[in-house]
Amino acid sequence: MPTNLPMAPATPPPFDADELISIVVPLYNEAQSVRTLAGQIVEVMETHGFRYELILVNDGSADQTWGHISALAAANPRIIGLDLAGNYGQTLGLRAGFEQAQGSIVVAMDGDLQHDPAYLPEFVRLIRAGYDMVGGAKSKRPEGFLKTLISNGAHNIISRLSGVKLEYFGATYKAYRRYLLTNVEMLGDAHRFLGALVARKGVRYIEFPIEIRARAFGASNYGLSKVFKVIVDLLILRFTVVYARKPFRLFGVLGILSLLIGGALTSGFLIGSVFFHVNIAARFPMEFIFSLFLIMGGIFLLSFGVLAEIGTYTYFARRNRRPYVLRHVAAQAVEA
Repeated sequence: MPTNLPMAPATPPPFDADELISIVVPLYNEAQSVRTLAGQIVEVMETHGFRYELILVNDGSADQTWGHISALAAANPRIIGLDLAGNYGQTLGLRAGFEQAQGSIVVAMDGDLQHDPAYLPEFVRLIRAGYDMVGGAKSKRPEGFLKTLISNGAHNIISRLSGVKLEYFGATYKAYRRYLLTNVEMLGDAHRFLGALVARKGVRYIEFPIEIRARAFGASNYGLSKVFKVIVDLLILRFTVVYARKPFRLFGVLGILSLLIGGALTSGFLIGSVFFHVNIAARFPMEFIFSLFLIMGGIFLLSFGVLAEIGTYTYFARRNRRPYVLRHVAAQAVEA
């Protein structure tokens, strides 16, 4: 476990022993596992006397996943089913669950039985000890040497780009204080970097080792082909963490640099041509064209930065717009 993570308060803040804990599980074609997983979660939560809600999100499954979720919700008032009208991916599946969640503690899990619900009490204990976010880090990684090497390299890069010192970013299995998730822009594949997106300066976070269980059904969708997508996502992560709310700082700086360099080069060529009889067309045609290209590129970047800034303001002014369509909610009324 990393030793340089923020420390929890010496005196943990008071908590309500009866506070609601929301568990969010996105599911895609998990008809074989959803009943088993729900049963394990319910057993753990009720054995420890937690007040909880289990939110099962059907992400456009083509099998009987939604039928099982509906039956579970009908039998247990603590279970809520969300049926998305289409396959939106794990990120938006989680987002839909987070937006439905009412608990002051929110736990995210995968739906393939690889995340053991037995760890839920430890997540809750550490949150109540004063941490804002608690992550589950693999105690061992059975992927093989090459995948382990790539995984470790990716996590180091994410840590440097985001400034967040987590040992394991990719795992969904994390617990959050609800306020951390209130204004997180979860789009694309942001679930891979959710820990980096929420664990900004001043946020208290910690990890503890967990064992990932073998898949009981189906096959993993993760392979070496994901490496290229992760590289692209890393660039998006850097932009999101640093410039998402102020894009003009990025495009404006690049645009001004391009204008200054292009302007200096163009001025030098023109001065040489006028005062020193330098034949630009004969001696420096490509260099002169390149200097003009830098000027045009600078103007383009500045214009794009202004448009991006306007788009950012427009986006944050219309936060009530959901990037997914919710077809149906299966839930019973729960007495307070």
